[in-house]
Formats: sequence, C-alpha cells, structure tokens
Amino acid sequence: MKKAFIILAIILCVVGYPFRMILVEAVTATSAPIEDVREGDVIFQTSLSQQSPLIKKGTRSTITHCGVVVMKDGKPYVLETQKTLVLTPLNRFIARGKDGKYWHKRPKMDNVKIKYGEYLGIPYDLAFRFDNGKFYCSELIYDIYLKQLGVELCKPKQVKDYLILGLHRLPKLRRAMKERGIDMEQYAVAPVDVFKSKELRFVR
Repeated sequence: MKKAFIILAIILCVVGYPFRMILVEAVTATSAPIEDVREGDVIFQTSLSQQSPLIKKGTRSTITHCGVVVMKDGKPYVLETQKTLVLTPLNRFIARGKDGKYWHKRPKMDNVKIKYGEYLGIPYDLAFRFDNGKFYCSELIYDIYLKQLGVELCKPKQVKDYLILGLHRLPKLRRAMKERGIDMEQYAVAPVDVFKSKELRFVR
C-alpha cells in the first residue's frame, strides 16, 4: 500500500507540474499597455503561428514565442526570429500575440546593451539545432545572454526530455520533426525554459 502511494505521488508530481506552470502563466500574463521597458528585457507571448500548437504540446506551456528588447533611435524594438532575424516595433510584436497578451521579464543586471546588428538577416532555424549558424526564438535569447552578457539563462535539454508521455508518437508532431530534421537526442532550449530562468524577474 505504501509503495502504491509513493508511485501515485510521483505520477501526480510529474503530471501535475505542467498544470501548475500553466496556472502560473495564466495569472502572470497581461494585456496592459507596456510602459517601463529597457534593453535586454525579454517579451514572451503565445504565437499564432502554425507551429505554436506543436510547441505547446511538446513543452506543455502556453508560451511559444519570445524576443529580446533593443533600443534603436530611442525607441524600443524586439529582436526576434521570423523567416530571418528582424527588428519589430515593440507594440506591434505584442499585438501579434494571442489576445494581445504577453509576459515581460527583465535581467537582474542593469545597463544592458545588446549588439543586435550581427544577428539581423540570419535565417530561422527550422531544425532547432545549436551551432548551425541559424536561430529559433529562445535559442537566440539564450545565445545573446550567454555570449554577450555572460549569463546562462537555462540548461539545454534533449528533445526527448520534452516529449514525455508518448507525445513523440503524435502523427503531426512526428511528421514535423522528420521534415525539419529534428531528432530525439539533440539539445534545445524552449521559450518556457527561458521564461523560468532565475536570471530574469517579472516587470510589474
């Protein structure tokens, strides 16, 4: 009986954790006009892209896209990944997310300056791989923080660590992974991994 209880408790912890995270995400999202913004802030959202539902399933999170704020000519832009890496006006970036909601987090350090020019025009990384000269959204932020600011926001995980409970068997997900050349052993960082980083704090 005791052994069965322990097993049940472990299952509830494993299965329950994603629901707790989704609850945290739900109560911390906002659609209020953004006012206090600084270079280096990270903006998260639920993307309306075609791949967003797959990212939700794989990472068990409603957060599916993110970008980092940079200042250009005194105005805030978001460096983000589309077909290539681009600068998007901050308010336009926020409006493009689901229901206009977003999450706003800031690094613990002050006076952050980002050399964004070297990233502009780099292609989007469909294979979600490190060190292939391309970037996807959370990899971009991970790379900038690590190489320019000396901060590792999170630890990369293998794709198979995301796809628990048989998610890798879903036909649509398997097809997308095969088409993009994604394998179970490769390492990645998801938007929710960056979101949970202890190196970032919420901006109220």
